[in-house]
Amino acid sequence: MKMTLSNGRIAIIGAGPSGLAACKSALEAGLEPVLFEQSGHLGGQWNQGAPHSGVWKAMHTNTSAINTRFSDFPHTPGLPLFPNNQDILAYLERYAAHFNLLPHLRRHTRINKVARGPKGQFIVWSVDGQGAQRAELFQYVIVASGRYNKPRYAQLPGLPEFEGMVLHSFHYRRSADFAGQRVLVVGNSISGLEIASELAQRADVTVLSSCRKPRYILRKTLNGRPSDCVAFTRAAAYTGQALPPAQAAEGLKQLILRTCGNPADFGAPRPQEDVRAAGISMNDQYLDLVQQGRIQPYGAVAHFTASGVVFQDGSQANIDAVILATGFDLNLPFLSDDIRETIQAGPDHIDLHHHTFHPCLPNLAFIGLFPQAGPYFPVVELQARWIAACWSGARALPSREQMEAGLAEFRAFRQVRYETSLHEMATRLAANVGVVPSLERYPELAQELLFGPLTPAQFRLEGPHAQPGSLADYRECLRQIGCTAPAPPTEEQIAHLQILAEALPHEKALQDLARELQAEPVL
Repeated sequence: MKMTLSNGRIAIIGAGPSGLAACKSALEAGLEPVLFEQSGHLGGQWNQGAPHSGVWKAMHTNTSAINTRFSDFPHTPGLPLFPNNQDILAYLERYAAHFNLLPHLRRHTRINKVARGPKGQFIVWSVDGQGAQRAELFQYVIVASGRYNKPRYAQLPGLPEFEGMVLHSFHYRRSADFAGQRVLVVGNSISGLEIASELAQRADVTVLSSCRKPRYILRKTLNGRPSDCVAFTRAAAYTGQALPPAQAAEGLKQLILRTCGNPADFGAPRPQEDVRAAGISMNDQYLDLVQQGRIQPYGAVAHFTASGVVFQDGSQANIDAVILATGFDLNLPFLSDDIRETIQAGPDHIDLHHHTFHPCLPNLAFIGLFPQAGPYFPVVELQARWIAACWSGARALPSREQMEAGLAEFRAFRQVRYETSLHEMATRLAANVGVVPSLERYPELAQELLFGPLTPAQFRLEGPHAQPGSLADYRECLRQIGCTAPAPPTEEQIAHLQILAEALPHEKALQDLARELQAEPVL
């Protein structure tokens, strides 16, 4: 096979949201991308029906529209606050067309291998839909192949002997397939709660829900606003810096208890007191359906029999089907063994500086391949912008020492936590790109920028590639969630801000805003 030097300087693997944002950011920075997609259509997971998509037809987003978008491309007017998966695919199609990404897209092209080449470059082996193989040399490679496409099958005792249907949540498509059955859903991640709740809407389906570790459950809306606009804010990021981890986590738990209640209040298993150990999931209907008796909650599975299940508390039930909502393994089969060993690729994590770069592979970057609480769209776009800025020379690539420190920080992080959060990642990456909106520059919006949503629109207000219409776009995002006019500060906000200002004296904007809010009327 003859090797060619590609005209495109950047190979981008995957045409889902991460890959599309990477392609657009590369073009914006004056670079030349080639976007590889194994299927015949862009969209990644949102391309419902593709072999690599676990999205089912009736699925809606659990993140709000203002956070499930990119910074400089609003949704069409009239979109529901929580769109369905077809809405998001249509949005990605419009995004690709608007920014002229399609000429850079190679459909039906699977990446077989990525390995180191000469002079810090990479050799990319691919095969197209006709089986033609190709090897190309690229200066840079971005891996944007998705985090949730390899189902993890829990090794549960007796499951091979169970005679009913067994499938992973990745392969769930519609509730009608389970008409008249008794169905056990194993796992209380978001997909597990969503599927159990959807099945429980049918009168002819009996739903059992099992979890090994009970979680706190957020609803999609808190106090009339999307929960991703309330829980994931710049103030939350500051809180993580200002307070000991246990104290910051307790504040989040109290928010959940005030607005959503403890699962035990509805008849579901009680989570551990420490929300960091328990974890958080999200669903609007699950707890109510448990309370109504439509979903029967259980603890961990002990073992299966030919016709049923025995739980660890000794209770048992006959069932017809099992749906395993047991998560996903990180899936990077195309990376050479050398690269996989360098980045310590495992089933859950890869060792990277800010989940993006590795000091030994500065021309290789990764987007969206980390577990996160909260919407991914804002974060993957910021990753894409940061990578493009570094490789184009607009921003300095982190030094080897900085990346080594980032690796050490991440290794310490993963000893105590599994996933990061939207506010942690967005604020960190926005600082890396140089697009954190200044509280001083927008005093009339300072309260919203601090306590309001981290919608991507705000990351075009200033800094590289700022957009003149971004302020109007940001205000429209606020309007969509009910922020039609600046609201007087609440006592809780003032107290919270005072704690942050005292703990972070170097943040002058916090000091100024704290003094300003204390002088205003209180709700």
